[in-house]
Amino acid sequence: MSESPTPPKFLESLRNLAGSVVAMLQTRLELASVELAEERARLLRVALLACFGLVFFGLAMVTLTVLIAIVFWDTYRWQALGALVLIDGAACAACLLAARNIVRRAPPLFEATLAEIDKDREVLRQ
Repeated sequence: MSESPTPPKFLESLRNLAGSVVAMLQTRLELASVELAEERARLLRVALLACFGLVFFGLAMVTLTVLIAIVFWDTYRWQALGALVLIDGAACAACLLAARNIVRRAPPLFEATLAEIDKDREVLRQ
């Protein structure tokens, strides 16, 4: 009597399972790469807009400061410049707070990918 080798159906099932796992991992990696590309594009767009906005804001503030200094030069030059410093400082603080809130409210990186992996883990546990 010779012992029969591993049944062919078992090996075929094992291959199918391995193929499914590899396909699942490939899908998840593709999803992660799409999410990463979207996040990179969003961050680049935000950074460029912020830089341009800061440049134009700086130019506007310098021009306004010079204009107000010229208008009040003979009467209240120190008071006018002091008020401008306070206003600029308050505007700076408001912008920094708004930027911090945007960063805090951003969705977690790879949120959809992690959700799909959690679903896969639950399916495999059943």
